Amino acid sequence: MRAKWGFSAVASRRAVLGLLAAGAAGVWGCNPHKDQIRPDNLLDRIGRRQGEVIEPKKCALRMAVLTRPFRDPLVNEAAWRAVDEQAVAPEERLALQANGIRMGRITGDLPRELEALMNAPPPNKVEPVTFLVPEGTQELLTLSDGVDEASLLLNLDRHVTGRDYAMASGFYRVTPEHHESDAVSLRFTPEIHHGPVQRSYQPLQQPTPYALQEFKIADGQQQDALRDLTTTLVVEPTQAVVLGCLPDQERSLGAFLFTAAGEHPDQRSQRLVLIWAERNQRGVIDEKPAKSAAGRDAGPRPTPAKDEVAG
Repeated sequence: MRAKWGFSAVASRRAVLGLLAAGAAGVWGCNPHKDQIRPDNLLDRIGRRQGEVIEPKKCALRMAVLTRPFRDPLVNEAAWRAVDEQAVAPEERLALQANGIRMGRITGDLPRELEALMNAPPPNKVEPVTFLVPEGTQELLTLSDGVDEASLLLNLDRHVTGRDYAMASGFYRVTPEHHESDAVSLRFTPEIHHGPVQRSYQPLQQPTPYALQEFKIADGQQQDALRDLTTTLVVEPTQAVVLGCLPDQERSLGAFLFTAAGEHPDQRSQRLVLIWAERNQRGVIDEKPAKSAAGRDAGPRPTPAKDEVAG
């Protein structure tokens, strides 16, 4: 009886080892789908083709600032003949104009007058500045130099209010996003930074909603984001956004952002801003759920109706 028991135990162990060896051979050598479980196949699942990795979406913003004497016809008339101001939504356009701001979109080549100003001999040649921004990330563009005092009349939600600022500077916060196959959607929000520099603790963007909230120490001024004047424009690779002001509205936000006083009253200047946008990926990336062989989205099937069951 003991001999039979011992033989049976040895046979069992050999059988178990044989099954493990066969399983390992099936996984690494004989499995017809072995390429799906090897680590080097992970890149194929990320990229479109073998070995291709999808790069994070980014946008390149190129900004040029053209400076001319105050009320110069070049930045008030000639430049705007080629600009489509109707590209801005009607309500947004009216809100901007009520605050002395002009915005539109230009397609194709710049007018000859602007091209000549852009390509003027040094030191007057305009050198655009380029910002490489991840999609959905805000980029702060400086439009006006700091002034000791600013007294503005703001028209927000059809109510005019007067606001006084000390040590104030003007900015536009731009957020780019990929749009359709090759365009970029730009969201513009004007901001006024003012007051003394103070230390604050700002929350960091968390990778997951369940991560612990982290903060960063930031030294800066108080920031007034005028979200009532947020505007969105879609630009193609051959288009540019044009930003300027209505010079007749002296105490408006537009005058604050796009004009500057000189040492003498007759040395006041006016600015026109051009912004181009490009993206690092072309086409629309399919981010829809995978479909089954029958062509339907994978997932639970809906419960059939009573007449369907009967049939």
